[in-house]
Order: sequence, then C-alpha cells, then structure tokens
Amino acid sequence: MNLWYDIDSPVIAAHEFPAVLIDLACSRDIEPDKLLRGTGIFMDDFLSGQLTIKPQQCLALIGNTQKWLPAADTAFLAGHRLYPGNFGPAGTALTQAPNLMEALQALQAYGFILTPLLTPRLSLDSEFAYLYWHESCAESAHSAFLRHMMMTAVTSLCRRLCGLSLPWEYFLPDEAQHPEQYAVNWGNRVRAGRHYTAMRLPRALLSTNCPSGSASMAMIARAQCERTLGSRPALGFIAFIDQCIRKRLPGHVSLELVADELQMSPATLKRKLKKHGSHFQQRYDTVRKELAIEWLTRKQLDVEEIALRLHFHDSRNLRRAFKRWTGVLPSAL
Repeated sequence: MNLWYDIDSPVIAAHEFPAVLIDLACSRDIEPDKLLRGTGIFMDDFLSGQLTIKPQQCLALIGNTQKWLPAADTAFLAGHRLYPGNFGPAGTALTQAPNLMEALQALQAYGFILTPLLTPRLSLDSEFAYLYWHESCAESAHSAFLRHMMMTAVTSLCRRLCGLSLPWEYFLPDEAQHPEQYAVNWGNRVRAGRHYTAMRLPRALLSTNCPSGSASMAMIARAQCERTLGSRPALGFIAFIDQCIRKRLPGHVSLELVADELQMSPATLKRKLKKHGSHFQQRYDTVRKELAIEWLTRKQLDVEEIALRLHFHDSRNLRRAFKRWTGVLPSAL
C-alpha cells in the first residue's frame, strides 16, 4: 500500500471536492462542458457518482473555474458551499463532532478526502490552536484560490457547528489582494505577508460545544472511516515528503535517508519530486523555513538555537537563508 498519493493518482471522488466547483459554476449559468473542457472529466461520468479523478485534473478544474468565474469572491463562495457536502463517513465525522476540537481533529485525520489539495495540520500550544495549511501534491498557480477556499470552508463550518462566529485570525504568505472579500468573509483579523498559511484561535475555544453534533454518530462515522479508508494513502506526495523531513529534524536529513525511508533509490525520489514540480532542496528549505518561523514566533527560541536545530553552520548563515526565504531578517518577525 502506498503511504501517499501522486498528482496523477485517481483518488479524488468527483462527487466530493470537485462537485462544489461544478455546482457553483452551474449556479452562475456556466455550461458544464465549458468548465470541464481539457480536464478529462465528462458530465455523464460525474453524475454517475462513481468517478474518481486525479489531483492534476482537479487543478485543471480550478483553472477553468477561475477562467469562467473570474470574480474576486469565487473562491470564498466555493468555500462556503464545501461542507457538509457529499463526503460520506468522513463528512459525518466532521459535521457531527460534539465539540470544535473533535471537528478540527476530524478535518486533519480525513483531510485526504475533505481537502485533498491542501493538507491541514493542527498544532497546539499553551495559548493558541493553529491550523496550518500545506501543499499536498504540488505548488501551483491556484494556491491562493485554494487557500481562500479552504480557510473560508473552515470558518463557515465552525460558525455552523458552534452557532456563532469565532475569533479566527488568518495568516497569509502574500499581500492582501482583495481586502473587501476578507472583510466580508473573515472579518478584520487578517495578517498578510506572513510567509505561511494558517488560522489561529484561542485554545480555550476548542472546547466549544457543537449543539447539532452527536458524539455517537461521530464515533460511528470514525469507525466506518477506519474500516473503509484505512488502506487509502492519507497524504499527497509533497506533503508526505515534507512530513518525513519535519519528523527527522533536528536530526540529520538528506535525500538518501528520505529515499531509504520510502524504499526507493535517490534517483527515483528525484524523478518523483520533479514530476510534482519540486526538488529535494526546495522541500528541505520549505520545512526549515516553516519551523524557523514557528520557533521564532511561538517558542521564542533564539537564532543561535534555531540555527543549530536546522543544521546551519552558525546564526549568520541562518539569517542569510531566512532573508532569501522571506525577504526579511529573523528580527523582523
């Protein structure tokens, strides 16, 4: 059994994530044939409820959605429509969670179904809960669309589950392009230009009850997921490589060690990374950048300690790398 899915693996049920984009376009009087052109998806197959498509087909569908629905609010509208959706037991585990903590844990556990193109990672400290979003299969021209869609989906879901708006904060890697959409859909707690993608909430709010949730239904749904989904790969290839690197740090990391862990040759790993639009040094630097930002801003570690953990010769080398990664020095954070 593969531990990951590739960009050309047919693992995404068309009636789950892709259906939201198709239905949104149809609601705006866009002909389905236009939306599906060049994707390799056909409407009759989609309506059968049996079609599974590849991540690269889903990305092509997003590209067509942006072409035919170029308005600034398209990604946000799609996000509001995403959940509960037609996601089977994974959707039930998400929407029947008895409290917010279990809902976010279900989102992380079954992200390969609920959000197959971006991987959510829940991280807790003494004060806050962070929901980070990572590339799953490939970095693409549609990353901003996906960020807006998925963060809106979680915001909308939490409001529906808890019966109130939660004080989420939003961290985006780019500068805000459509501030009016953030204000309407997310409120005024948007922090742009932060070099990572995450949502943050006071940890105490994770115990917030979901009035419409059912602990027994959520438990049954999770058991069904374990029985029927246990053999499916839980991470896209890029997310899986990043996870391998993240787990190895602050220990030694190399292409050869990761290839050995995946039981493939270094040359095969290089070819697979190239197929997914990346290479090992890019993955290594991406993970080190993410950890450096987390350790600087959340753990308040000093630069010398972070340099040691991330295998830089000294703090000056880390500062140079950080400037190259983010455009600013660590002190700016």
